[in-house]
Amino acid sequence: MLIWVVGVAVAGDVGAVWPLVVAVAAELVNEGFDRVRTGSWRLPDTIADIVNSVLWPVILFGLARTGVI
Repeated sequence: MLIWVVGVAVAGDVGAVWPLVVAVAAELVNEGFDRVRTGSWRLPDTIADIVNSVLWPVILFGLARTGVI
């Protein structure tokens, strides 16, 4: 959730797209590191990690864009 504080500080808007882009990029980098560490893609684990890591940022972004928060 710190990513949204940074987004507000940098962009001045809770609904800015940059915090979401940074969260998704950080998760993809994390999955790349997992790939290097394990030596192969473990597709079910990778998909679950991405969904679990990006779910709340996407929900918060949607709520901010619709004006709920």
